[in-house]
Amino acid sequence: MMKQSLFITGADGFLGHHLVLQLAKTYNVIGLVRSPKNLKRLKVGEITLCSTNEPLDEVFEQYQPIGIVHTATKYGRTGESVPSLLDVNVDLPIHLLELSQKYNAKIFINIGSFITQGKGYNYLQDYALSKKQCSQWLKLIANKADTCKVIDFTLYHPYGPRDAESKFVSSMVKAIKGKTPFIDLTPGEQKRDFIYVGDVVTAIELALKKYADLKAPYTQTDLGTGSSCSLRYFVETLKAVSGNEETDLRFGNLPYRENEIMEAKANPDLLNIWGWKPIYTLDEGLLLTLEQTVV
Repeated sequence: MMKQSLFITGADGFLGHHLVLQLAKTYNVIGLVRSPKNLKRLKVGEITLCSTNEPLDEVFEQYQPIGIVHTATKYGRTGESVPSLLDVNVDLPIHLLELSQKYNAKIFINIGSFITQGKGYNYLQDYALSKKQCSQWLKLIANKADTCKVIDFTLYHPYGPRDAESKFVSSMVKAIKGKTPFIDLTPGEQKRDFIYVGDVVTAIELALKKYADLKAPYTQTDLGTGSSCSLRYFVETLKAVSGNEETDLRFGNLPYRENEIMEAKANPDLLNIWGWKPIYTLDEGLLLTLEQTVV
């Protein structure tokens, strides 16, 4: 029996490549990336890769995907222009959903972010606005046609191996594994719903199986563990799991960011109804991340 085709945007990204490793067991995965020649995580030939710059209408016609998982995103942290941000965070998913409807795909999964809650960090305002606008457009387009189910996940704080080194968790893992003498931190009272990337993958895998149960053409729901812990507890747990007794965690040496989100916890109600529960404890997820991190 031939495998059904599934498109994954951002296939070489943090979440994207973890999805590829798991979903390629079940689907014929077509990875949509900016440049198939500039890969950081995937190996050439591991899956079929197509550039988002080529005519996507032809890609859809050739592979006839049953679904699309949109993980590609641009944060705007490195001075990217607003048009380039909108191109990835708004224009691309809108175009993909319209093509999904045209070519009779059954499910479109969008990966949003909890950052859109609250007032938003000043340095991520463009990003947060673009993600909000993306959701608004996806809802509008899905409700108009009602031919392809849309699940719009608000993803909380994923972590795991091979994430970008600029991310908070990656920088902490590298510093603690490398036994940095000290780390300056905020008081660490802000709470986050940290979810190991393996649990994110199983949630998305389940959604690909259960989407037909949804009655509405558009569904927005959370993707997280449903519990939160303070940043202080998270970093202290990371240090304990690593066996590092040398690094001095200097909580309170840095101020909170302006408009800091002090509590972020998912309500994964739809996933819970479907029987999904996170498998990895914080200790287990951090240990796996440490083991696969090169200092």
